[in-house]
Amino acid sequence: MREKKKLIGAVITLALLIACALVPAWWQGSGAVSVAGMRTIFVLIAFLVMLVLEVLPVVVTSLLFVGLMPVLGVVDGLGGALTGFSNPVVFFTLASFGIAAALTQVPISKRILAGLLRAFGGNIQTVLLAMMVCCAAVSSLVSNVPCCAVFMALSLNFVELYENAEDRRRTARAFMIAIPVASMVGGMMTPVGSSVNLIAMQQLVDAGYPEIGFVQWMCVGVPLAAVTLPVAWLLLCKIYKPVQVTRQQVLKFTRDMNVPKTVGTDEKKVIVIVLIMFILWVLSSWVPAINTMVVAILGCVVLFLPRIEILSVNTFLRENSWDAFFLVGTVISISGAMNTNGVGAALASAIGSALPSGITAPAMVAVCAVIIFASLLAIPVATSLIPLMLPVLITVSIGAGVSPALVTLVAAVCACNCYLLPLDTVTLITYGKGYYSMTDMAKCTVWLQLLLVVLCALWIPLMGGAFGM
Repeated sequence: MREKKKLIGAVITLALLIACALVPAWWQGSGAVSVAGMRTIFVLIAFLVMLVLEVLPVVVTSLLFVGLMPVLGVVDGLGGALTGFSNPVVFFTLASFGIAAALTQVPISKRILAGLLRAFGGNIQTVLLAMMVCCAAVSSLVSNVPCCAVFMALSLNFVELYENAEDRRRTARAFMIAIPVASMVGGMMTPVGSSVNLIAMQQLVDAGYPEIGFVQWMCVGVPLAAVTLPVAWLLLCKIYKPVQVTRQQVLKFTRDMNVPKTVGTDEKKVIVIVLIMFILWVLSSWVPAINTMVVAILGCVVLFLPRIEILSVNTFLRENSWDAFFLVGTVISISGAMNTNGVGAALASAIGSALPSGITAPAMVAVCAVIIFASLLAIPVATSLIPLMLPVLITVSIGAGVSPALVTLVAAVCACNCYLLPLDTVTLITYGKGYYSMTDMAKCTVWLQLLLVVLCALWIPLMGGAFGM
């Protein structure tokens, strides 16, 4: 089945690339889209087909389209195809995986989880809640992907407590859906919680608008997460019904985690470094000279320094997600080509003409939320969607007289919650374990996305007004 899917994807991609090469023969640049713009659309669709159908590894697909863009006339030369890799977000992605690797080198995540389980692990429902809260908290400061991987491993260890195979599978289904949901909800809490957030902020800056402050972002993201996470937990317990465990079983799992009783030297180093980074991120809201991405990169470097040595180069290279590095760089390059070749302007014009005149900020936020969630069905990778759609939505918001900062916030928040189907990089981590089907996740997450449409429409304009956005 997998090979058949790859073959279908390869055939579709080849047809799209041939059509792209033949564009001048049947498209004369009539209408709103030029020949170069039409070629960009074909390249984008072909790129997404290869990603979704997994025709080639992500790194190979990304490099292939970097080479094809100048060949097919989408950009002027190889330099144009590589512009995305000069974006600061690409190197923040590397740094965030380095920070996540440092956190996994020490038992800090296990220590927090063990404390929560001892305090609240009286039954399976509170165990699930403790796991989700801990996962969301860690995900607010590091990338969603490694965070999801760490807590997936902990969850799989936990479900081994069940001797009955059916009980184990049923409970594992709830946990395997809960972990990516919690990591994505946590990722929207701060700008550094997900590369999606920083891509969105960079798009806003590139459009000529001030960056959203770290504290301002938290005032939006933390309350949204504080409402969404418990609702997600209640839905998971109600829909998937994990099998009950005893308090003694939970305590046994906590003991088996082998968390050291005392905080070791390396753990203290990581705590201090991350705490300093967090303080600097908060201060960046009032001190423009402090850049959140620069703080992350330099903080990652500190982890390598002599007498600290939490990370080694080999560990950094092994633990980093090179898929994410090449994917983000390539998508930003394609996004730039869309704007240069007029595709973004054509989309903005089409969306803008469909909106009623005099649309209010809450209504605009709701519309953008719906557009992002709908777009995720076609482009189910959040880091791919935001560079492509946010410039369009910013243009639409300007035309409607609504602050682009509000649109940036809602686009990032909704793209962070990319879990209707398990096709995003984060959700695929647990989906691959085989405990739930492609449609199982939607039974819970469709309600979360509808909830977020309402919450964003009510909360983001309110915070925007409070901060003068």
